[in-house]
Amino acid sequence: MVKYIQYIICLLCVTLSTACTRDDLITAAPQMVVEGWIDVDGFPVVMLSKTIPVSTNREEVDEIYDYVIKWAKVVVSDGEREVVLTGKYDSEMYPPYVYTTGDMRGEIGKTYKLTVKYEDFYAEATATIPKPANAEKVYLDENNKIKAVITDNPDEKNYYKFFVRVLGRDAMFYSSNMATIDDAEYSFPAEITLELPSLNIYDKEGQNYELQKGDVVYVKYAQIDAAAYRFWDDYKNFVGVGRNPFFRYNRNPYSNVSGALGYWFGYGSTEYLLIAR
Repeated sequence: MVKYIQYIICLLCVTLSTACTRDDLITAAPQMVVEGWIDVDGFPVVMLSKTIPVSTNREEVDEIYDYVIKWAKVVVSDGEREVVLTGKYDSEMYPPYVYTTGDMRGEIGKTYKLTVKYEDFYAEATATIPKPANAEKVYLDENNKIKAVITDNPDEKNYYKFFVRVLGRDAMFYSSNMATIDDAEYSFPAEITLELPSLNIYDKEGQNYELQKGDVVYVKYAQIDAAAYRFWDDYKNFVGVGRNPFFRYNRNPYSNVSGALGYWFGYGSTEYLLIAR
C-alpha cells in the first residue's frame, strides 16, 4: 500500500528517462526528486528521493528505501534569514523521512527560496505564499460525500487546490482528485465535490476507501500560483488518464525546481474539520 506522492513522480521520471531497444533497457543517470511546500502559518516540509531506474527485476519495498535521500543540506530563506532544515524519521510517513524546522513559519506574500545540496546534486526553487483561500461552506452531504461551495474575485486571476486527510489513515494531506481549479473554467459561486485520494487510501480488499461514521476528515483549501496549478493539473491528468490502458500520459509533471524534478510551492491555505455521520 503506497502512501506517498513522490512515487508517482519517480515512476514518471523513470519512464521518461529511459530508452528501449528490442532487447535492452538503457538506464539514464539518476535524478533528484524534490517534494516541498510551506503553508501560511505552517512550517516548511521537504521530502527528497532519487529516481528509480527501470529494471526487469522486481523492486522490493525495502529496496525502494535505498532511493530516499537522508543526508542532504536543505536550506530555506525568506530574504531576511535562512534556516537549515533538520532531517528526521517520521514513522507515519512512507518513506518515514522528512526535512523540516520549527524555526520558520510561512507568511502571506513572502517568497521562500529552497536550496538542496546532496553529493553531486544541487537544486533550488522559489515559492510565494498567496493570500488564503476561503470557502463559503465545506460540508458532508447525506451520503458522506465532501462538498465545498467556493467563490472568486472576478478582478483577479486565481488558482485553487483542495487536499484531504482522514485522521488515523493519513499522516499528511493528499491531493483530492479533480479538485485543481482555474477560475476561468468555473462560474461562481460553484459547488465542488471532493473525492478522497484514490492512490493512497484503500480498504483491506484494495478498493477505494469510503468514509465511515465517526471518521474525522480535514480539508485543506489553498490558493496556489500558476506553477503549482500546472503541476497539480498534470498530476490530475496522470491519475485520470494515465491509468487507462488505451490512453498514455507519457510526460513528467511540470516542475518549478532547477536542478531536480519535483516541486516547491507556497500555499495560502485554510483548513476545515468534518466528522462523518
